[in-house]
Amino acid sequence: MVGRARRSAVAGRAIRLLSGLALAMSGAAAHAQSGMLVPTSTGRQDPAVLSLREMTIDAAIARGYARVNVRQIFENHTDQIQEGTYRFALAPSAAVGDFAVWDGLVRIPGVILEKRRARAIYEALTTQRIDPGLLQQGEEEDREPGSGPSTSSPSGSAPFSVKVAPIPARATKRLELQFQQDVNVVGLKGEFRMLLAPVDGEPLVARTLRIRVGLNSLIYEAIANGLPLQPTADGVSFEGTNVKLDRDLVVRFKLRDEAPLRFSAFRNPDGRMPDGLALAPWERPADIPPEKDGFFLMEVLPPAAAAQAAAGAGGGKPLTPAKRAPLSVAVLFDTSLSHRFSGLEMSYQRLVRLFGALTPEDKFALVPFDATVDAPPALANAIDLVKTTSLQRLRARALSPGTNILDALTAAQKLVGDGDKGRLVLFTDGVAMPGSKDLNAARRRTPLYVSVATPDAGAALRGTAEGVVTALSSEPETDLFFDRILSPTKAQAPGPAPAANEGSLRVTLGDPGLRDVYPVMVQPPTPLSLSGFVGRYSKPATGVRMAVAAGILPKDASTLTVAFPAKALEARDLPRRWARARVDDLLRRIEEEGERREWVDEIIELSRRYKFVTPYTAFLAAPRSLLRPRRIQPGDPVLRVECDEGTVMATALFPFGLKLPLVKRPQSNVFEGRFLVPDSLKDGRYSVQIVMRDRSGRTATESKTFVIDGQAPRISPKVQKLARVGDDIILAASTDDDVIFLSARVGNLPPVPLRWDKTAQASIGRLHLPASSVGMQEVVFEAVDLAKNVGFSRATLEVRQ
Repeated sequence: MVGRARRSAVAGRAIRLLSGLALAMSGAAAHAQSGMLVPTSTGRQDPAVLSLREMTIDAAIARGYARVNVRQIFENHTDQIQEGTYRFALAPSAAVGDFAVWDGLVRIPGVILEKRRARAIYEALTTQRIDPGLLQQGEEEDREPGSGPSTSSPSGSAPFSVKVAPIPARATKRLELQFQQDVNVVGLKGEFRMLLAPVDGEPLVARTLRIRVGLNSLIYEAIANGLPLQPTADGVSFEGTNVKLDRDLVVRFKLRDEAPLRFSAFRNPDGRMPDGLALAPWERPADIPPEKDGFFLMEVLPPAAAAQAAAGAGGGKPLTPAKRAPLSVAVLFDTSLSHRFSGLEMSYQRLVRLFGALTPEDKFALVPFDATVDAPPALANAIDLVKTTSLQRLRARALSPGTNILDALTAAQKLVGDGDKGRLVLFTDGVAMPGSKDLNAARRRTPLYVSVATPDAGAALRGTAEGVVTALSSEPETDLFFDRILSPTKAQAPGPAPAANEGSLRVTLGDPGLRDVYPVMVQPPTPLSLSGFVGRYSKPATGVRMAVAAGILPKDASTLTVAFPAKALEARDLPRRWARARVDDLLRRIEEEGERREWVDEIIELSRRYKFVTPYTAFLAAPRSLLRPRRIQPGDPVLRVECDEGTVMATALFPFGLKLPLVKRPQSNVFEGRFLVPDSLKDGRYSVQIVMRDRSGRTATESKTFVIDGQAPRISPKVQKLARVGDDIILAASTDDDVIFLSARVGNLPPVPLRWDKTAQASIGRLHLPASSVGMQEVVFEAVDLAKNVGFSRATLEVRQ
């Protein structure tokens, strides 16, 4: 994280004087570390319970994009079965593309499901002898997407977490994670960073650590911070034992090819990768969906302007322009209780850097805020004495509850006004932010720049700000952020430009059928920084002339003649990269305008088709047969069949004489239909014939089976007869194999979920007995099976003082 290795004495003093030290340090900030498995039994990282036995990182960087595969093995050092939460933070542009847990020697790959359904199945499976893993993005919200207002805005860059259970006693658990992310190139330099060191707390120790990063013709640049990497023929590597993860993985590089425009494409009309094709560790042929369309990326690298070239731009930090018009800058600094510890230190360092860039000709105001806003009556000249006094006042201000950002923005905007010389700069942790619509109304036409002390800025701030840096931003990205604050700009209407920006990339000759083109990487395009446009094409064509909008590139370098190939298999990252850009655009619309069912459905479909996690979906790693239960009750169930892409009609023939035409769900290959099971049909297994017809008229038949189950599950409870107030008792029961949920309730106390325990050979739950439970109490067990039948059983328990 930028700034962690450069802690200043001034910044440290700020943390002490801001009354954050009155609070006990919690483990909340530790979520910023990638690859931490926290045992549920302790609620915090504990190597005596779970330790990191082995970690392997395989990565490659090309086209401003990193593809990373992480494999970790954790070891349970206790005699009890453990459950853990695997936490990790990725860059805001990252998309998790694969996730798997291992059950012994069996790899259980993740299946993408709608988040609400995935979580329900996970909770059900943990009551059985099943070993699931659930990966989701952001917080779980118990509501149907698109059904009404959300209590929190969906974010395309929220932290990820994986619930893993059970982890056998004295055994290991292997996890695999694959993701992709943008690696921005600024000033001809790029930096890939993966967090290994915790922001707060003790670092993990990896008994074995292996790292390989391919650089694909990029030039590696060694730096002082980060793990000590060794250059190889095609990149860098690291190997070690008993490695203390107190430094991050940081790979700094510079471009070898400085061509203003570069074009790459991917198209796979066959629907499968050819045999013998060399694959990277993160690649699986089945992950690339068959598409008639192709995908392309146009990389844009604007050369340096004359003034920058003369100053030797491209190396080191951007210099403050020697001659620029004076600015009016209102700096908002978040002093809420959630903005503390290392995050507060980082924000203070960045504030000092901004003050150092202001000249006496500039005017500024420092506006601290929490629940209250402390705005000065007017701007002041940015002379050293005034800047020093402002910092002293900030250090003397106590951290307090609340985040009144809208009043703070309104007050700051009144100080600088609507002219093109005004700037609003916000330093915050991003907690309790309102929606972008309210933020835009408060900042009016004044450009807003945001520094967030956490890995994720959130959709609302990204939808409002002209520039954002987070705790994960590289040094080149941070340098560009401050440079843009001081650069000339024009007053903007509230709200950023639309994400879909086909107007900046045009076809001036030929017709490849471009659609859904989105800007990626550094936006807006900046001299010596890598920008780009990713999109789809429907018509293979040669001799196509592409032009980038005037002003971004010199006229003689703004066009490129390219071929949109009928088949190209090298740039295999482009389909998922395009889908992520499309999802980000839909998330932006949802944040600004609210959820619409069709937008949510498209996000879920893109997530499933191109296999990456979104705020509306999750990876569930469990045996496939358990994700599609075949047991149904007599009544009105739904039959769903996933067919080949060319299927145009599907019909189900039931053994009781029903012929049911199935209806295709929009934007999917799933056919479905509802059917009534006659009440006279006995419990048992039955076959249904699925007749499918493709576009050419050919038919195929497939047989499926389902089970009619109208019997309630049986429960055999195991409860002690006597307990005392304050005891932690164990509630146990044995049930039928098809039970998906089992709970027990003592008297009027809340129900306790029961989960399978291999040692006890029963499903168990633990309950603490409060004083209100004195007396004879009825213990009620409730079980639900795959057919949604509900069964009950009862026992008694005497609770004494």
